[in-house]
Amino acid sequence: MELDLFDYKFDGKLIAKYPLKNRDKARLLAVDVKNFKMEHRKFYDITDYIDKNDIVVVNNSFVKKARIPGRRLTGGKVEIFITEFPSKISFPLRLNAILKSHKTVKEGEEILITGGNQNNEGLGDKAFMQLSNPRPNPIKTDGYSKITVLKNYGNGNYDILINNRQDSEFIFDKCAQIPLPPYIKRNAEEIDETYYQTIYADDSGGFSVAAPTAGLHFTGNLINKITGRGGILADVSLNIGLGTFMPVREKDIINHNIHQESYTISEKTASLINKALRSGNKIVITGTSSVRCLESGADNNGILIPAAEKLTSLYIYPGYKFKITKNLITNFHQPKSSLFIMICALIGIDRTKAVYEEAIKNGYSLFSYGDAMYLYNI
Repeated sequence: MELDLFDYKFDGKLIAKYPLKNRDKARLLAVDVKNFKMEHRKFYDITDYIDKNDIVVVNNSFVKKARIPGRRLTGGKVEIFITEFPSKISFPLRLNAILKSHKTVKEGEEILITGGNQNNEGLGDKAFMQLSNPRPNPIKTDGYSKITVLKNYGNGNYDILINNRQDSEFIFDKCAQIPLPPYIKRNAEEIDETYYQTIYADDSGGFSVAAPTAGLHFTGNLINKITGRGGILADVSLNIGLGTFMPVREKDIINHNIHQESYTISEKTASLINKALRSGNKIVITGTSSVRCLESGADNNGILIPAAEKLTSLYIYPGYKFKITKNLITNFHQPKSSLFIMICALIGIDRTKAVYEEAIKNGYSLFSYGDAMYLYNI
């Protein structure tokens, strides 16, 4: 299946660079897939599509600050991007990361992390000379933490080590940045610490290095309206890794190897969804990460099985037979991405392109901070 089938054209000006102050006022392209009718709505109108005892499934994974500015003891800058986090943090903490530096970072090397400064300018050259050439009475390094490079896998991919909780808290609370997608083309700002996180994110459910962006549109007031109508919110957790946004490069998409991600489905959530399926109520799934979670967790009869930190490398492309997904809230995804390919699998390539053409023609904003669509009656 040719990759070029999953391409589309858009004006880069449509990429949302900043979030809306009022999350639920994003635009919503509501698509009745069976009858193929489209309506232009606002996200807060999603309540019109949710009835009593319908289940709204959300991914509650917590976005961890994953971009860490550091410096080598030789003085060179290095950017550390954590590609995934374990669901449970313990120490010493071994993590996979991408390291970017002018020269290759060596195994066994220590990278110095400085607090309160996201531009890597906090540690002057004099201080680095002192650290890299210690005297009989070494200078104090209060305010600095170290990350140890363990293994170089090539292509910038490494294993790193954070020795203790104190260092970890310093690094992630004081130094790390929100991992905005590269297409936003700006540094993370204070606003992102609030808006690049769903309001129901739960750090006990696991950690992601990218937001489950369809859920960014929900507000507390909107959720109250949904539950007030008798809708039921149910959470799952799928910890999104950097691989979610890796482009598909294989000419034949079937040859693409998708990343693994860990997911959890509680007994309560499985029971709610299975009951709704038996009774004919809708399952309104929020986001492609929730789709991967539920489709991975369902057996061949479409019954959802509880799961605790299972791994999935499920790759959904045209020809896949969906077990649970019949209604989906999602953002607009990049061309030739596994997420765009998933939508094509769900409603068909031609219909997906027609939906995107309608959105682009009407100036919808795209990608992580962009507008949303609701695909229903599939």
